[in-house]
Parts: sequence; structure tokens; C-alpha cells
Amino acid sequence: MSAAAALAALLALGLPEGAARYRVELGGVTVGLAELELRCGRERCRARWETRLRLPEEAGGAVTTRRFETELDRAGRAVGRMRRTRDAEIARLEVPSGRVPAGLAEALLATAAGRGEAACVEVFEEETLATGRACGAWEGDTLHATVLGVEERVTFAADGLPETVALASDGARFLRDRRAAVPSRPPRLTARVAGPGDPARAESFCGVPVDPPPPRAPPGLPAPRAAGESCREKTAAYLATAAAAGHEGRTAIGVAWDGDGFVWHAWAELLADGSWVPVDPSFGELPARGPRFTVARHGAGRAAALAAGRRVLACWGRAGVLAR
Repeated sequence: MSAAAALAALLALGLPEGAARYRVELGGVTVGLAELELRCGRERCRARWETRLRLPEEAGGAVTTRRFETELDRAGRAVGRMRRTRDAEIARLEVPSGRVPAGLAEALLATAAGRGEAACVEVFEEETLATGRACGAWEGDTLHATVLGVEERVTFAADGLPETVALASDGARFLRDRRAAVPSRPPRLTARVAGPGDPARAESFCGVPVDPPPPRAPPGLPAPRAAGESCREKTAAYLATAAAAGHEGRTAIGVAWDGDGFVWHAWAELLADGSWVPVDPSFGELPARGPRFTVARHGAGRAAALAAGRRVLACWGRAGVLAR
């Protein structure tokens, strides 16, 4: 289907209206909820896409919220500014002209795509404003779509809004559920991560290259041990001990080799002689040995921990460590 024909189909059919709540799963674990709402007048529509997700215990366990509120024309293209709320931070952003918010791509493709015939729309990613294409075609009762390079499988309810959305790349699923809620307790990251049996072959995880060899640890750093039940608790206790001794530190979260395979893990980093030295109080390593893939780092403060937690969520459920 040509771009002109797809646009004509969208204009003729219009956006579906309504509201839906979804249970959000990562790697088969419920982490929170998402809500989609579309309301239209004669010439304009308003869209709201919101997620409330509980960060994993290893990333602090707080609830992170994102909300995008956008005015649209009847073809689903954003007009004017988008209001983005990210936890306590509110911004009004100029959106790429003539493009559809990526969160609406599935509903638009469902109306524009024919049976066995693909349709495409120009989209932008709401968080980063990155632009690209979303394309999809029906295979039976499922829309097979690719949105900004991410493959999706989507089914739809009678109101035209998605019933289920499954993302192949990271194991994320959005399942329509009017009772969906944020879990009361932080989920635990799946301990084991698939990867090569030979750690020397490890190359990248979730787009993150293997950490470089650690710098030599100078004398005077606290011994790599601390009390606690989990790697996060031990890391926090170790950093408190280091701070009391006058050492600046931060938390690192990522994937590490534990001797048997790759695991999600947390450890400390201390600033010494101008370099950050990784210290693993759970494994008793100073400096911490590799291979490791540091997905996020954060110092003290809720905002820094939330930002790191969002990066961890983006990598949770990824297929595994890639080998060279």
C-alpha cells in the first residue's frame, strides 16, 4: 500500500476512541501497568499514554512514572507540543512535524494495513523524539509490526485498541487488564542471563560493551566485604563504610560473571587516584573481576537512582550476553 493510500485510509476511518489499561510484564514478571486513552473532537484528538512501573529490587524498588499527553489531527499526527511527565519532571516538547507518536502506531496500522498487505506510517519515539517508520501487516488475527526497528505481535479488542502487544526483542508484554496494578513489592531481576560458556568470548549485553579491565586498586580502600542479604544490600553497606572512611562511591548495576555463568548483579565503584575502581562485596573482589557489563550507575539521591532504574528496566528480559 502506498503512503498516500495509507494516509487516505487513516483519514477515512479515523482514530479509534476509548481507554484501556494494560498489565506490563518483563521476562514473564509483572512490573506495573500502562494506560492508553484516545478522545476525539471534530478536528482534533488528544492522546494520553502512561506507564507506572516498579523498579526491580536491585535498582532500588521505587515506582517510576512516565506520561505523554499529545494533541493530534484526525490522522493521528502530533500537532503543537507534547507534555511529558517523567516522575516529578514536567516538560513541554516540540514534536517532529507530521509524525505519529510511536505509542499509537499499532492502532493506526491496524486500520491501514490490508490482509497480507503492509502499511507504514512515519513515527517518533515519545521519550527521545527519535524518528523513523512503523510498518505492519495482518497475518490471521495478529498484526505483525515493526515500530522503530522493534518487532511486535499485536492483537486487538473490538474497540480498535490493542488487546495484547508482545515485543520480541526484550520479552516485554502489554496485556489488557482493567485490574492491572503496580506490584506492592519490588520484583527481582531474573538471576541467570544466557551467554557463552567461555567468559572470554563475552562481547556485549543490551548494546553495552564489556567493561574495560579495572584499574589497579590503591592501598587504603575498605576490604571487599559487607553485611546484607542481597547484592544491593551488601553494596549499600559497603558504600556506607567507604563514605565513613572518606571515599567517594557509587552503585553499579549490570550483568557479571559469577564463575558459573552470567547474572544480574550490583556492586560498588570507588573513586581513587582519579579513577573509578569496581569493588564487589558480594563476590569479595577488589578490584572486581570481569567480564562485566555495567548497564547503569548512580550516586546518592532518588532522581539518580530512578534514572538508573529506568535503564535497567530497558534491558530486563533481553536475550542474553552476545559472544564475539
